[in-house]
Amino acid sequence: MRYVVLCLLLLASALPVLAHGDEEHDEDDATAVELGHVAAPENPTYHAHVRPIIEASCNACHSEGQIAGYAPFENPEDVAWVAEDIRFHVVNRIMPPWMPSSENVPLKRDRSLSDIEIATIAAWANAGAPLGDPNDYAPAPTAGFDFIKIREDLSLQLEEAYTPAADLLDDYRCFAFPLPIDAPQFITGYEFIPEVREMAHHGILYLVGSELAAEIQARDGSDGRPGWPCYGTTGLSRGGSMVATWTPGTFGIAYPEGAGYRIEPGQIIILQMHYNLWTTRQSDNPRVILQLEGADAGLRELWTIPLNAPVEIPCPSGAEGPQCERDAAIRRIAELYGDALSQLPDRRLERCRQSLDDYADNTGENARAFCDYPSPFFEPLTVYGVLGHMHELGRSFRMELNPDDDDSLLLLDIPRWDFHWQDHYQFVEPVTISFGDVLRMSCVWDNTQSDNPRYVVWGEGTSDEMCFGTVMALKQ
Repeated sequence: MRYVVLCLLLLASALPVLAHGDEEHDEDDATAVELGHVAAPENPTYHAHVRPIIEASCNACHSEGQIAGYAPFENPEDVAWVAEDIRFHVVNRIMPPWMPSSENVPLKRDRSLSDIEIATIAAWANAGAPLGDPNDYAPAPTAGFDFIKIREDLSLQLEEAYTPAADLLDDYRCFAFPLPIDAPQFITGYEFIPEVREMAHHGILYLVGSELAAEIQARDGSDGRPGWPCYGTTGLSRGGSMVATWTPGTFGIAYPEGAGYRIEPGQIIILQMHYNLWTTRQSDNPRVILQLEGADAGLRELWTIPLNAPVEIPCPSGAEGPQCERDAAIRRIAELYGDALSQLPDRRLERCRQSLDDYADNTGENARAFCDYPSPFFEPLTVYGVLGHMHELGRSFRMELNPDDDDSLLLLDIPRWDFHWQDHYQFVEPVTISFGDVLRMSCVWDNTQSDNPRYVVWGEGTSDEMCFGTVMALKQ
């Protein structure tokens, strides 16, 4: 069907989405790019004007064997057939998928189209999508978007696939991979390949020391299945350091040139998988590819700094009942994930030096949270990139440096959050954070997006919420 084809990459996450027909576009058009100031080419054709854009910015995904190979753009007639939906998706900046706004500091691998490219596609679709003369084609002057090629120096995969627990809707499971290296090395890139995408909420790699080997051996497979339960971090007596993450929308990641995460012989990588089982429950054997460099290469050591902010989301207007009480939300977390994790909502408030009074004005339609992190490091901190994470009620995300000062920097601005297209964002130029500088992370949610609204606090499940971020910096 015409409009099903143009669900585009959203289907790659294998979570339910609606295809767009013309009659469904009115509400979304409210966020459309204003193109009145842009002069589109006269008499645009596919081969002369649109094909260079498609090949540079779309074909990396929309081709056979790639993430959107089910909707290939290699045949001009196929592209012309869905021209109206292409116009809708690019004018509304839904495709190519790129959540940060233009207010950000410059970011690497920006997949967004320019205003003139958007205007060109819109004018072509409005003109009836003429193909034109193939001889008029000339490649785009820039390389466009392509996947980062990760060299496979080490592959992590289970000997036996894991089937999530039958009685859970959110299953956190950890798997151990002792590092088969005999000398220090650096992880300089990775690619995460989930086997069953529709179950994969996230994957995180933690690095732990050999002193935990006996504890891991005791826990691994103790219930007759690979791995062990691990809500929170690794489920071990020591959580470990985070070296890689994957969420829907993340492709292969290469760390900044000349830097990486140091690994040592005897250390163990723990893969924490969060399986979201609302739509399917299948056996899964994810694969992680690591790119490595020897320690003699003189690389600088990277460090991931985690950030958390409170989550206090009331029921929307008109929703009433016990499920709308905060105490009920805390009890629910305890029942699902344990007493320790039920303490996190209050601990997030304490860490951010806040109280519930700070969130008294939150509504279900517009719930906000933030947390300030003053830098405690006396030496300047070099930051290469940041990440933001929320769940499906998320509406917007921001991370700012010194937000109340004249020299403030907007490190990450996502005005229209989309759970299916999360990513790691690296700066074109590193950012320096000095002693006393403040990082502020802010989240906004809309509880009306829930099918069964209730009071929502920080929780591990997909139907719970988080306000989480990371900073990738050089280790002090």
